[in-house]
Amino acid sequence: MTIALRALPTPPMVRGLPVLGNFLEWRRDHLGVFLRAYREHGPIFSIKLGPMKGVMLIGPRYHEFYFREVDHLLSVPEIYRFTIPMFGDVMMSCADTERRRRHVAMLQSAFQGRRLAHYTEVMRRLSQERLGDLPERGTFELWDTIEPLVMKIAASALLGPEITARVEDFRPLLVDLARGMDFILPPNLPLPKFRRRDRARRLLTEMLSPLLAARRTSSGPPAGDFLQTLVDDPQLRAEGEDVQVGMAMATLFTGYITTAAQTAWTLVLLLQHPEYLRQVVGEIDAGDPRQPLLDRAVKESVRLRSVMSHYARTNAEDYELDGYRIPKGWLTMICPGVAHRLPELFTDPERFDPARFAPDRAEDRQHPHALIGFSGGFYRCPGQAFGSNEVKAVLTSLLSRYRLTLLTPDPRPNFDLGVTRPASPCRIYYERRFAGPSR
Repeated sequence: MTIALRALPTPPMVRGLPVLGNFLEWRRDHLGVFLRAYREHGPIFSIKLGPMKGVMLIGPRYHEFYFREVDHLLSVPEIYRFTIPMFGDVMMSCADTERRRRHVAMLQSAFQGRRLAHYTEVMRRLSQERLGDLPERGTFELWDTIEPLVMKIAASALLGPEITARVEDFRPLLVDLARGMDFILPPNLPLPKFRRRDRARRLLTEMLSPLLAARRTSSGPPAGDFLQTLVDDPQLRAEGEDVQVGMAMATLFTGYITTAAQTAWTLVLLLQHPEYLRQVVGEIDAGDPRQPLLDRAVKESVRLRSVMSHYARTNAEDYELDGYRIPKGWLTMICPGVAHRLPELFTDPERFDPARFAPDRAEDRQHPHALIGFSGGFYRCPGQAFGSNEVKAVLTSLLSRYRLTLLTPDPRPNFDLGVTRPASPCRIYYERRFAGPSR
């Protein structure tokens, strides 16, 4: 590090508590602490989350820097060490860059073309089956209804009929994994949530290992699910069964928990805006396979209610940015929830306005990194299309069958599963529609 770089100041630090910094405030309200810091300090500021210090970068110019410097100035695996007790040394936690990128590239290919079409057909079929079972009218709890449905769809599409048949055993173990996820605390502390996480990992491995073994020796036609993709990949076979099990669990976990949260938020926003909801229902009834209105609503949900509070990388070395020194070992972070509220990018940014994504406005295309709810660059979420298709499949099946009323007008965010979701209780009244097709 040069003398000139050492002389530069670090970005302004967000006020917080001694030792803990903003850790407690961040635990209570992820987005709130970042919004306050942005209003006080602007697009670049420092923040302390317990033992970790980091710089937050807000805005597409900084996002471009962040995505460009990943695997260069910014290192990936350190921040994902907390996932090793959950899934093992796979994907983003791999210290070996070539191996990590190979895992991610395999995921990217697994969610395209015919495979994505197969997954989407499973989504539609199961959504129709499960959502047709409700009585004529009543109420349901949003998360308790959406989460198990999305879990079953993801398990069926990705892991096949063997896991689908045991999904009631599988699901609580994945929830224990989620509750054992902690970005800040050392993952080996003797805490009850970590003990439950370790037990869940062991039992999930015991469920998946025999399935992988059976697929490897099967003489029948190959299945079209993600589990088969893992079995067929020669490089993953060479890495061993532990890697295949870890990748299966990590892919299912991240795909299911984020999609369930985004589905719940999209439905909440639609019910809070009945005029746009009526347009979406009309589009569903008309049978438009493109569903542009629903697609824009999903995008607007990602903009206003991003389920990831931030993305982070570890600084591999000191670097200079806009007159500030960013120290080695700190985190460099970006925050979708703040970036998506920049008025220079999004007109009236606090307003629910899916039409901002219509071709004549296309506000998300003003800059390639304006909308970052799925991250970006090489490590952009490989399952973005899978998740968006699942949100639309679930909501299409629900809205084609029922008229819905939100009984909890403004559900607060909850962060207990590692993603931002509507807190419970969030009650919805439903009444079966007698007109219009069921899809």
